[in-house]
Amino acid sequence: MMNRLSKNILIVVTLVSLFSCKKDEESLFGLVKIEDQAGVDDELLIDFLSTHYYNEEEFTNANNISGFKYDIKISEEAEVTGYDSNNDGVIDANDIDDTTLFTRQRLIDIVETKSILDNDVAQNLYILRVRGGEGLKQPKFCDSTFLSYRGTELDLIPFDEQIHPVWLDLSTTVKGFSESISDNFKTASSSTPNGDGTNTFTDFGVGAVFMPSGLGYFANPPTSITPYAPLVFTFKVMNMIVTDHDQDGVPTYIEDLNGDHNLANDDTDNDLLPNAADNNDDNDPILTKNEDIDLDGDPTNDDTDGDGIPNYLDSDS
Repeated sequence: MMNRLSKNILIVVTLVSLFSCKKDEESLFGLVKIEDQAGVDDELLIDFLSTHYYNEEEFTNANNISGFKYDIKISEEAEVTGYDSNNDGVIDANDIDDTTLFTRQRLIDIVETKSILDNDVAQNLYILRVRGGEGLKQPKFCDSTFLSYRGTELDLIPFDEQIHPVWLDLSTTVKGFSESISDNFKTASSSTPNGDGTNTFTDFGVGAVFMPSGLGYFANPPTSITPYAPLVFTFKVMNMIVTDHDQDGVPTYIEDLNGDHNLANDDTDNDLLPNAADNNDDNDPILTKNEDIDLDGDPTNDDTDGDGIPNYLDSDS
C-alpha cells in the first residue's frame, strides 16, 4: 500500500522532534542514536551486497525471454544454469541455453554509492541501476512519479508491493526511496494504450536501492517492519510530472533554495511557511504567480530591479 511508503504526518513530526534533541536527551528517551545506527546498518548492507546477486542473465537475454517483465530478483545464487526463456517457471529442455552456466556479479561490485546527509549524519545509499530508462523525463526528489515497487527487509520477505504502477509524490516517501529515484532514473521512452485503461511502457528505468534505517523508517516503522531495519526496494519508473505543490508557478524542486532536498527549511519571508507551500514567497503584496512579468510562465527569470534576486523572492522588487 502507498501509505506504507509515504510518511505519516504524525510520525514525521515525532521523528523531527526526537532527532533534533540533544544527545543526552536522546539517551534519556532510550533511542538508538542515528549516527551509531548508521555504522551498524552500513556493515549489514555491505555484508548483504557482498553475498547477494540479481538475475542479470535474464536482463542480458531479455529479448529471448517470452513475456519478460523486467523484475529484479535478488538471491544468494551466484551461478545459475540457463534461464527461463519460455517463462513457465522452470528451466528445462524447452528453454534456450538450458545447459549454459551463468556466473553472476556480486551486488557490491556493481552498485553505485550515494552519500546522503540527513539529520547531520552522512549515510550511504547503494543503488543498482539495471536500466537507466530511455525517456526524456527524469524525476526530482519531490516530483510525482508513476512507478511500481517492492519493499523488503534484508530477509527479502515483502512488506509492501505495487505490481501495477501507481502515482507517488516522492516528497512524501522515505528519504532513501526518493533519493534513489531522484536524478538517477529516467522514465519510459514511450507508452501504448492497451484499451483497458492501462498502458504498455517501453524502455523504462529499472533499479533497486539498499538503504540504512536512518533513510527509511528508523525507530518508528509501520507495524510490518522491524525498527532500525535496513531496507531493500526494487522499482520500475514509468512516468513523472513536475510538481508545483503550492501552485505558484515555481516547480517545487526549485523552491529547495539551498539544494539539500529538505523542503521544510527554505522560508524566504520567515513566515514559518516553507516556500514550497507558500504562494507568496517574499510576503509582498503580489502573489508569486503574478510576479511573472514577461508572462513566459516562469516567475524565476524576472528581476525588475536587476539586483540578482528574482521578483518572487525579492520583497522590494
